[in-house]
Amino acid sequence: MSTTPTQEEINQYIIDCHSDLDLVKQKTKEQPLLVHGYNPAEDESALGAAGHMGRRDIAEFLLAQGAELELATAAMLGLREEVKNRLAADPGLATSGGAHGIPVAFHAAMSGDIGTMQLLWDHGAQDHVRDSLIGAVWKNRPEMVAWLVDHQADLKVVDFRNKTALEVAQENGFEEIIALLIAADQ
Repeated sequence: MSTTPTQEEINQYIIDCHSDLDLVKQKTKEQPLLVHGYNPAEDESALGAAGHMGRRDIAEFLLAQGAELELATAAMLGLREEVKNRLAADPGLATSGGAHGIPVAFHAAMSGDIGTMQLLWDHGAQDHVRDSLIGAVWKNRPEMVAWLVDHQADLKVVDFRNKTALEVAQENGFEEIIALLIAADQ
């Protein structure tokens, strides 16, 4: 029988949602209410954790278990119509953020869906879009990197480890992205 999870259990589950699908599945089976978990201290939900890490597999699992779709995760999943509908209802959402305040544009960059990114751009999120290059590099999205470069992406933006997009591409061997970034920096 499932019990209401404690905040400590919720917080640990959210940490697991960053990277461990098997553990998330196991814990969800034991405590289904965890999928609705939220950590106010980190401003992060279970779905938001999967979203900002680009974990499509975990996000889709959580949604199948009844988690409520968040805009940032919709952008990460490339759910363009969902993003379009939400922006039509509230254009200001284009400059909003998901977990930890990470911009929706960063999530869209991870998806590789240029149409979603264009929607954000058209709704006034140009600064967020220009700063989202790391998301596209993390997920090896060369077409998105090229689009971002064409839209004056900040080539010097750094990730949480203080690494530039080029450094991230180099450490992962993303040759096409490396070439794009080197050419853009000339």
